Amino acid sequence: MRPSFPLLRRLSRFATGGAVLGLLLSCGPAEPESFERLKWEYGGGPCTEEMDCSGWDELLADGTFRVDRFGDSGGAVRETVLPAEELERVRVAATRAALLDVLRRGEAPCGRVSDSSSVLTLELEGANYRAQLAGCDEPGVDELRTLLERLRGTYAR
Repeated sequence: MRPSFPLLRRLSRFATGGAVLGLLLSCGPAEPESFERLKWEYGGGPCTEEMDCSGWDELLADGTFRVDRFGDSGGAVRETVLPAEELERVRVAATRAALLDVLRRGEAPCGRVSDSSSVLTLELEGANYRAQLAGCDEPGVDELRTLLERLRGTYAR
């Protein structure tokens, strides 16, 4: 009785599979693109000249967090340095595939909204994005928006 796969064929398949598996394991998970800066500008109307109907949040790679609060007419830009763990949360959220997939769809990936704006500028090492995200409730967008709102409320009062 002859085996259906000779021993040599079995060993070569095992060795090849093991080599491929070893290569995959040695590479490890892909590193996300390096975060450099993000700025989320938001505004809404209708608005009179006396009203402040815009604001923005900006975060730099060194942890500098700047906020111009919406509705704070004449208010100063607040600036602080975020703790390392907060900066890491933003870096992870800003480089998450779900968000990057939305941003790669172009300038208005979720359609246009006429009575408000919500523009995200994201600068990564080797890639820059700018998109109007008003009315966009996709998971990556919501996660970053919610995180920035929490940071604004906690660190930029």
